[in-house]
Amino acid sequence: MANWTYKFNEDIRDGDFLAIKSLFEAGHVRKMALLKEQSPTKIAKLLGLQYNSYLDKLDNPEKFTVKHIFKIALVCQIDPCLIFDIIQIEVQNK
Repeated sequence: MANWTYKFNEDIRDGDFLAIKSLFEAGHVRKMALLKEQSPTKIAKLLGLQYNSYLDKLDNPEKFTVKHIFKIALVCQIDPCLIFDIIQIEVQNK
């Protein structure tokens, strides 16, 4: 995949999103379902999803839209390719 070159001009002010950023960047997220433990209600609301719909997408990450992935990446200030790569590996291993 292409390298993400977007630079963020401000710090993350929300501790929940900072925690998610840290998990992704440290390589601890191997399955999207790990995010069930990281403020699922807040992220579901951010994505415009019902809580149960968000949990379903975490268990079946191929259901996430590109828009959802970019929103998560933007608020957590991470390279969306990290998320795409995790989803791709997870789907291939099903």
